[in-house]
Amino acid sequence: MSLQQQLQQAFFEQQISGHSIFIKLNDGEFVAKSYSIENNNEQNFYEWIQQIDGYQEFFSQYNGVVILEKNQQLSIQQKINSQQQWLNSLISKRYNPNNTKYLLLENLIQNSQNLRILDLKLGYSVHKQSHIQRYQNSTSSKIGLRICGMKIQENNELVIFKDKHWGRTISVEELIESLKTFFSLKNRNKILKEALDKIESLKQFITNHCKQVISWQGTSLLLIYGDENDFKIKLIDFSNTKVDPESTVINTEIIKALNSLQDIIIQI
Repeated sequence: MSLQQQLQQAFFEQQISGHSIFIKLNDGEFVAKSYSIENNNEQNFYEWIQQIDGYQEFFSQYNGVVILEKNQQLSIQQKINSQQQWLNSLISKRYNPNNTKYLLLENLIQNSQNLRILDLKLGYSVHKQSHIQRYQNSTSSKIGLRICGMKIQENNELVIFKDKHWGRTISVEELIESLKTFFSLKNRNKILKEALDKIESLKQFITNHCKQVISWQGTSLLLIYGDENDFKIKLIDFSNTKVDPESTVINTEIIKALNSLQDIIIQI
C-alpha cells in the first residue's frame, strides 16, 4: 500500500523501546513505524512473512508502506513520567519530519487498559562490532535474553518503567526477578501456562515456516498483557533480519533463546 496520509497523527505514547519512531494514526487502529530508506530489511521481512498463513498470531499484521504528510505538527503526551521522559528523548534524537515513508502495522495494544509490556531482545551474540561488548557484558551472552523495556500500569497509572540502558546492566538473577514482577497477577498460573504454550507454538512456527530466515539479529519478543486478560507474544524489530529464499536450514539461535525463556518461566 502506498498512499498519502492526511489523518490525525500523534507520537505513539505506549512505545517503551527501540530506535524507530512510532506514530499513531487517528483512532489508533494502526501505528506507522519509521525506517531508513537505506535499509529495507524490515520491509522485505514483512513482505515475505505475510505470505505465510497464520503469521499474525506471532507478528504484527503488516499493511504495507504509507506516506505520511510531511512536516505535520505531531502531538506529544503532556503527562510527564519516566516512560514519557524516555520517549521525549528518543523523539528529540530520532524523529525526522522529512522522513515520510513508514511501515503501516497493527496497533497491538489498542484500547488496552492497565498494560503490562515487556520487550526481550533475543539472541546470544551479534555481528556488529560496536555491539559485541554490550552483548558480552549483558544477560544476552548468558541466557540469550536482555530486557529492552518494561512497563507496568495499575489503575492506568505507570508504576514501573525500565529502559534498555538498565536492561544492559542487570544480572541474570535481576532479569528473572523482573519476569516475576511482570507475571505478578491474580491469574498468574493461568497466564504462565499460556505463556509457555504460546512460546512453544512460536517455536513450532519458526521451525516449520522460517527456514528462509538466515539471521534474526536484533529481533525482540514483546510480551503484552492487559485488563481484558488477553496475553500476547509478538516478534518485533527486523531491521537486521535477513531472509534468503534459497535457505533450507533453520537458524537455531532464536529457538535457543526461546528455550531459555521457557526455562525461566518454569522456574518462576
